[in-house]
Amino acid sequence: MPQTATGQESPDDLLASICRLTKIVLDKLEQGSNEGTLDQAQIRLLGSIATRSHALWQEALNPKPRRSLRREVRETEDRLTDENPGR
Repeated sequence: MPQTATGQESPDDLLASICRLTKIVLDKLEQGSNEGTLDQAQIRLLGSIATRSHALWQEALNPKPRRSLRREVRETEDRLTDENPGR
């Protein structure tokens, strides 16, 4: 990946990396849920990673700080946990 003189990725490369990470995590979460091979801790970890990568993607698109983003991430994590109580 091309980097700037400061060693940082370009915004487009950053977005592409976040998109790849999100896709991988969501695929693993879906596969493990369908096969029943993930325990509750693994489901929560993958869900948390997916939620945080989505938040990073939003932040990369709009670098303005959002105070409610952290609250939104927590609410989404809680909702995902509530949807899968038996796993």
